[in-house]
Amino acid sequence: MSRATTGITAATALLVSLGCLTACRPDSPSASAPPSTSAAAPSSPAPASPTAEDSPAASAPPVQLPSRSAAPASGKPSSAGAGELPASVWMAADGIPMASLYHWGAPAAAAQAVHNPRFEFEQLCMSTRDPSNDLGDWKGPAAQAHLAGPAQNYADWQVQQTVVHFPGTSSTGAQLAAGLYQGLADELNACAQSVPGARVRVTANGGDGGNEHLAATVTVPESGGGSYTLHQYLSLTGRAVVELALWSDQPTHAWSAPSDAVVLGALEAPVCPALGDC
Repeated sequence: MSRATTGITAATALLVSLGCLTACRPDSPSASAPPSTSAAAPSSPAPASPTAEDSPAASAPPVQLPSRSAAPASGKPSSAGAGELPASVWMAADGIPMASLYHWGAPAAAAQAVHNPRFEFEQLCMSTRDPSNDLGDWKGPAAQAHLAGPAQNYADWQVQQTVVHFPGTSSTGAQLAAGLYQGLADELNACAQSVPGARVRVTANGGDGGNEHLAATVTVPESGGGSYTLHQYLSLTGRAVVELALWSDQPTHAWSAPSDAVVLGALEAPVCPALGDC
């Protein structure tokens, strides 16, 4: 046998040996894992990517009221209860419109301390507060109470009362309260500019001696038809700015209320005695 033939034969034998070693390694898939069978547990399918139909943004109306199942979306709750605000500052339940139909609870019992609260019309109108009235760095007392009738759904009439107090004996607190109230009034009147199709009808506007108030009805259309209706009451009383808001898009009962003067009177009456700075 020639030297070349001998070399070829040896190389061939070496390759065969290496192939056997590779095929017989313990970590070789063909050696250690049995072939899959129909009895094997199926792997979990990967979650499907959301489609346009699945996306909430595809079907949600352009204006949507915040959920009330959690803390108020209008601010950060700082503690249970109304913080530094006395219980006597809140209006009586029977002074709220449609109390005989919805049997509202007491706002004082539902009040929660809130940092930098947003008033109800600000959310519905998607308005932007003037930076001079932003309360993000302000540490004074503010609270909100949300009410709904027993066993009613979210589309029915809801109630919110908000109280923001600027305490102190100097004129600064009164100036801050007046500035916030005027800024809120301007925002309310500009609702149609921030939400196309919105309508604002001011039904009361007046005051004297540093105390001001207004009442308005705001209607905001929904993309799928229908509309939200908000009855908004605002008051500047001494160093406190107070709101009462009732809104619905599918009310069980048609709106009914005493005159604006009566509702505003019930909203304002407890404020000065409770806070003692009017």
